Amino acid sequence: MWSISKYLLLAAVVVCLSVCFRLYSQLASLNITTLIHHQFKASAPPPTISFYKLSLQWPPAACHGMYTCKPPIPSDFTIHGIWPQDSNDEPIPPYNKNNPCTLKTPTPPTDLPIKLRPIEVYLTSIWPNLVDGLNLTANYQFWEYEWKKHGTCSDYPDDPLTYFKSALKLRLGIKTIVRFGRQTSWTVKQVADEVFHVLKAYPQIACNLNPSRTQKQLWEIRLCYDRPNPGQPPHTLINCTNILRVSKGKIIGPCKSLSDTIFFP
Repeated sequence: MWSISKYLLLAAVVVCLSVCFRLYSQLASLNITTLIHHQFKASAPPPTISFYKLSLQWPPAACHGMYTCKPPIPSDFTIHGIWPQDSNDEPIPPYNKNNPCTLKTPTPPTDLPIKLRPIEVYLTSIWPNLVDGLNLTANYQFWEYEWKKHGTCSDYPDDPLTYFKSALKLRLGIKTIVRFGRQTSWTVKQVADEVFHVLKAYPQIACNLNPSRTQKQLWEIRLCYDRPNPGQPPHTLINCTNILRVSKGKIIGPCKSLSDTIFFP
């Protein structure tokens, strides 16, 4: 005759086998790809470049409202940057090795002084750091910032010379952006219409405020270009998606309406 302890041991074995069988059945019924998905969540695909935005800033407005600039202050539109945008008119995020936007390894910003030497003179003239435009170190800090934020996820992540030359070529190809004189005021719509009449494409208008924050100023005119074929720089001017600055579907910046009046200093 078995002792009570032997019966208890046998019962425990039966219960254990039953639990293991049920667990195995549940696992077998699950899709293995579902388990993998939950354990190893895939990275989001990188955003696709839809177009490029060439941002041209008006130095008298930038230096009278945003920056403290050392003279001389340029009296023509200078380049702020050329930015790859997605289909929602959002900037393509900077390169991140944990979720890369390109299979190529971007050129590090610290290499720019060597890579950009052939066009350094042109960049200093047309794409200066307005805070201290005659200071080459300050200029490279500005160019390195733009490269890291926008160039590393452009179509030229390992070719900064082509990236910067593309903006220079576009700017040098525009002789006139607006025909009205300085010290005048216009609505945002009037400025956009003026650019359309001159260049045959609608821009995006960016405003800032004067130091006393009592007057809206024409700070930037941004022009949009269709994404080029591989191996080509941007060259086809298109209408910008939004005339006013928009982020995540909301208007940002001092100008909230096309009827807002802005001063051209």
